[in-house]
Amino acid sequence: MFGPLSPDESALIARLPRINRAREHHLYTSEGTRWLDCWADGGRALMGHRPKGVSLRLKNEIARGLYAPYPSHWEKRLEGALLRLFPGYSGMRIFRSAERATGALKLGESPVDPLDLPPTGVDAGSVPALWGRPLLPGHPAADFLFPIVPLPGLSDAQPVLFRGGGEAPFTSDSLSPVILAALSRSCASVKDVPRNGNSLISPGNADIWEERGPYMMFRGNDGEYRELFETLFSRRVLIAPSGNRGSIIPIGLVRT
Repeated sequence: MFGPLSPDESALIARLPRINRAREHHLYTSEGTRWLDCWADGGRALMGHRPKGVSLRLKNEIARGLYAPYPSHWEKRLEGALLRLFPGYSGMRIFRSAERATGALKLGESPVDPLDLPPTGVDAGSVPALWGRPLLPGHPAADFLFPIVPLPGLSDAQPVLFRGGGEAPFTSDSLSPVILAALSRSCASVKDVPRNGNSLISPGNADIWEERGPYMMFRGNDGEYRELFETLFSRRVLIAPSGNRGSIIPIGLVRT
């Protein structure tokens, strides 16, 4: 499941202490403690909280004064980066938000998270739109793909990839080149780096998680998940705020 958090889910995330800085998959509090972030902003921090090269790209574009949403080359560069991440699509449009994209495409409902579909033998032909999860093995296809861009927190902008020849029957929203440049660089940072489960995430029972590439889905009931969430939270490990949402295997962890 991907999308806006429920009030109960938001309340769980709000229990975190004040965060002063973040690096890779670690959060650092004002009291000097360190948290392991396996929630990763729902997957937007897939490559960590400081994707490689994004800060420099932002600095360069800001220095050029490219704040206003005027035409630039960055939309085309973002399109190229996303088509490399998700081959099989023919083009991209980008919107101010996922809600705006859903309305522009007249979908009537939100995209489906591929983590909610079976991992093998998937036939998503009847699914008009999917969230796109980078590095997900055997990623299913749909007419429209809403990539979850690995850029946590900076913008609500939502790209949409489409299939078929010719021009899409809808146009992009105008967005700041600063935002487009950051999105483009974050997509270029995606690499299939070593990630493995860890006893910190699976205390006493590694079978509670189904691993699909860098993603983990809980296999148990709501009560078991809430107990696991509280156990890990007490150890300064943050996982998804509910069991029907995916968590992320952090970069660099090894199985112990």
